[in-house]
Amino acid sequence: MADLSVEIGGVKFKNPVVVGSASPTMDHVGMRKGIEGGASAVIAKSLFGESGKTGRSFPRPRYKLFDYKDFPGYPDKLPHAFTLNSLEECSHFGYEEYMADINKAKEEVGDNGVIIASLSGATMDEWETMCRMVNETKADFVELNVSCPFAADMGVKMGAGAVELAPTITKACAKILQKPFSVKISPQAADPVAIAVEIEKAGAYAVNMSARLSGFVIDIETARPYGWGSVGGYGGPYLIGYGLKWVSQAARKLHIPIIAGLGVWEWQDIVRYIMAGATLVQSGVAIMLQGYNVARKWTESMSSWMDQKGYASVAEMKGVALPNIITTKFVEREPEGVHAAVDANKCTKCGVCVRSCFYEAIKLTKVGAVINEKKCDGCGMCVEVCPQDAAYMVRPRVDAR
Repeated sequence: MADLSVEIGGVKFKNPVVVGSASPTMDHVGMRKGIEGGASAVIAKSLFGESGKTGRSFPRPRYKLFDYKDFPGYPDKLPHAFTLNSLEECSHFGYEEYMADINKAKEEVGDNGVIIASLSGATMDEWETMCRMVNETKADFVELNVSCPFAADMGVKMGAGAVELAPTITKACAKILQKPFSVKISPQAADPVAIAVEIEKAGAYAVNMSARLSGFVIDIETARPYGWGSVGGYGGPYLIGYGLKWVSQAARKLHIPIIAGLGVWEWQDIVRYIMAGATLVQSGVAIMLQGYNVARKWTESMSSWMDQKGYASVAEMKGVALPNIITTKFVEREPEGVHAAVDANKCTKCGVCVRSCFYEAIKLTKVGAVINEKKCDGCGMCVEVCPQDAAYMVRPRVDAR
């Protein structure tokens, strides 16, 4: 059986799945459920410093899902592309309550899982105070959250609004913290990888890449954003490509582990992030919508798949995709002879491919869609839109001589 365990800073994780900092980890009860559900670790909802205490109170409601319930087959089938817009900045606890709850979580979980405290300050005094306090707790690990996508919208310099201060914050906290820690970097920066490199130099044990973006959707009937009326966290499974890009780029430059997390929806996403160079992978949205126990389903599926593929451990799988990820400079351009074709036995003459062909290379006939190879550009759009998978790509045979 494949070994799913990993280690960061001397802390052992039984598998690479982590429940991200969100409502499912709002207190010790939720954190315990996260571990019982099969995750190796849970990241507590972030403690904000006193400057950001407005975030300890949530609007009602605070969630809005776009393109979710209207998915064909819902709720038996869940979509792979939707948006969760939400406004919940931080833990509802103050300093003392937060530390006490971290202790309760660890007492209940014991050695069965890793408890990660998450801190986010607006001033150096706040960062230092929280670091000293968390040293006295039973937390196994600490996350420094410099990534909240909308905390700065409250008018304080924190989260994504203070991402340029991340190396300075890391250096200051590293002098105080007596526990291994990671730094969660916002993707809303010009160059998150450059920031990650500086964070490594400042003493972090690992980096978290990355958090959700911020945004909103306008209700055209009321001419205001849906829900609470302001920006909120904006993300979903469709963002995994964005997360994989940053993880793969950071993996080439960092010597410390990466904790990935953006757009995770299924066990294959965990594998994708590990192949891109991550050590741990966290999920918040999937846990919210599929339940705590999905983590166990993920690890069971991963273990079975790894056995089939011959991967003995997560370490063997880590970063294996990196040599296959090229820059656009090296992408093959204008290969000759590549064109689309149609399987007449599958074609239903629906015409979807015709309306999506920019080259007027497709015509509907009595036998179905027919491709004009001379006009076909080989772009592949017809293959992507065909509801019957009747269209496919053809490459010229290579002379074996």
